[in-house]
Amino acid sequence: MVFQDALPHDRPAFATGVAACATGFYFGLVPEPSHINGPLWLGSLAGLAIFSAGLAIIIRTLAGMNDGSGEMPPGASRWMKTVYWLCGLVAMASLAAIGTWVAFGSGDRAFSMSGLFGGSIGAGIGRAIFGICTIMTWVAVIALTRTGARKIFGKS
Repeated sequence: MVFQDALPHDRPAFATGVAACATGFYFGLVPEPSHINGPLWLGSLAGLAIFSAGLAIIIRTLAGMNDGSGEMPPGASRWMKTVYWLCGLVAMASLAAIGTWVAFGSGDRAFSMSGLFGGSIGAGIGRAIFGICTIMTWVAVIALTRTGARKIFGKS
């Protein structure tokens, strides 16, 4: 079975995945209203993204994947491949939804930059930048959905 040899060899990665899951679960269920400049569901989406990423790390560890492998090993079960794909999809869609609210949601936004051209920038410019990046992220979500579904469920 895939699980037997994977866990003892990469315990730090497994522990990192567990810590990320716990952190995402905590912040997803208990977002502090004083730290969120928007609706509470933004904190829940951020927690869901962190939780999903942590679960993906755990699955990678259990499947015996290393840092250089991008695909699940051939011996991995279909459920493992499906959950791994869904973790990435949920994390990416959660971040895209947060960006969508920043770019297109109602209310005022304040944007500032640091670096060479520091200072505050207008809300219109900030929203436009977030909007462009959000659209690109949703396109990536659609692409990940299509390619992942084809890999797991076949070409049809």
